[in-house]
Amino acid sequence: MQQRVKLKSSSVITLVLVTVVIFSCLALALWQWQRAADKQQLQQQQDLQLGLSAIQTLSLSAAKNNGLSTILKGRFSSHLIWFLDNQVLNGKAGFDALALFTLNDYPNKKVLVNLGFVEALGMRKTPSISLPEHEVSLEVIIKSKDIKGFTLASKSNMNIQQPQLLQYVDLEFLSRSTQQSLFQLVAYQQGVDAIVAIPHYQHVVMPADKHRAYALQWLLIAVAAGAIAFFAIKRGKYE
Repeated sequence: MQQRVKLKSSSVITLVLVTVVIFSCLALALWQWQRAADKQQLQQQQDLQLGLSAIQTLSLSAAKNNGLSTILKGRFSSHLIWFLDNQVLNGKAGFDALALFTLNDYPNKKVLVNLGFVEALGMRKTPSISLPEHEVSLEVIIKSKDIKGFTLASKSNMNIQQPQLLQYVDLEFLSRSTQQSLFQLVAYQQGVDAIVAIPHYQHVVMPADKHRAYALQWLLIAVAAGAIAFFAIKRGKYE
């Protein structure tokens, strides 16, 4: 009698645990499948936007231009330079150089451009760099989502001695401090033709097919868990 009670209790516990595992796996499978659908839609949108001009691309909503590439033509506002703190590249500590860029055919709004990595030179002092005054052409990738990123800082500029040193990108703060209207995005320079820094930003996007593969993986795990539990409980009834 006691053995039957133990077997019944064990079966109930197993059933509860397996049910939790199955529903968790199914939820993850559904999430991955939805992500695949979103990525498929995003890819279709990006394909349609390949022929857009820089202004048209920059003017799109964050849902549509995040991750898009374009070419900016214009000039830097050479007196407006900031350094994004706590950056590391190839094991070296330093900053990302940020500057405002004025487009030739749309001077009303500025573009915040991340020019890449600059190594710190002792005591974490911001370096002295000079931007070209002539017209330049920049190949960039747009980041219009999660611009701030993870930070524990309470405000963007926390160093009184070095006001150009930033803890994170705050477009509203930069717009107020410069009295300039900014596009709500950061344009990351690409390519090997560095101007004053080393471009290093990579926009990582998992393709839709990979999301579908993960969805299938979670679905198979759920099926396997259910099958194992079924045979385990069935076997316990006959012992």
